[in-house]
Amino acid sequence: MQKVFVSYKLKQGVPLERYKAWSREVDQRITPGQDGIIRFEVYVIEGAENGAPFCQIVEDIEVESWEAFARTVAGPGMSYILETIKDLVDESTMQTVYGSRILPALLPAGSRPPLPSV
Repeated sequence: MQKVFVSYKLKQGVPLERYKAWSREVDQRITPGQDGIIRFEVYVIEGAENGAPFCQIVEDIEVESWEAFARTVAGPGMSYILETIKDLVDESTMQTVYGSRILPALLPAGSRPPLPSV
């Protein structure tokens, strides 16, 4: 299992409410049902610790694998998403990253772990 994070900004002039409606009615109805997708959540970024956020939207996607996700995105089930998102999103700002969770060490409750040596 892996995670995919997709971040982007909306096109200039696209109201956030229009994007939210598309996300609820199109993207969040189609994407979770696609092969290889385990979980799909979309977040509006509301601020940043320092300065302006680098994106407006982040998609948090749990997938079977990056390869399965890539096949799904290229498949016919996602074609309507890819067609319609172009009207809303500034594609030059889109970033996609993927990775795997670092699992914690199993320690007794309340114990103090030693510092790792490299």
